[in-house]
Amino acid sequence: MEYFLILIGFLSLGIFLEWKFRIHIYHSRKERIVTTLTIFLIGMVWDYFATWRQHWVFPGSGLIGIHLFGLPIEEFLFFLIMPYFAITLYKIFDAKIK
Repeated sequence: MEYFLILIGFLSLGIFLEWKFRIHIYHSRKERIVTTLTIFLIGMVWDYFATWRQHWVFPGSGLIGIHLFGLPIEEFLFFLIMPYFAITLYKIFDAKIK
């Protein structure tokens, strides 16, 4: 559950920062979908490979317990939320440094 709550915190902070600094990280709906799906697919392939090779595991402590295709639901959310948060920070810093 902790992992899920941390992700919700990052999502909330990203939405707040996007609103506070009035930035728009995507120019169109198509750009939002293509960017999100590309990062998501690359991330999931990476995660599946890394867990298959046992580079890391998800022992269950701190997880909700819902698994899809062998990975916890939090990993799917991670690759949707964290890129959004990172791009939001990048856009804020880019606007402030210029």
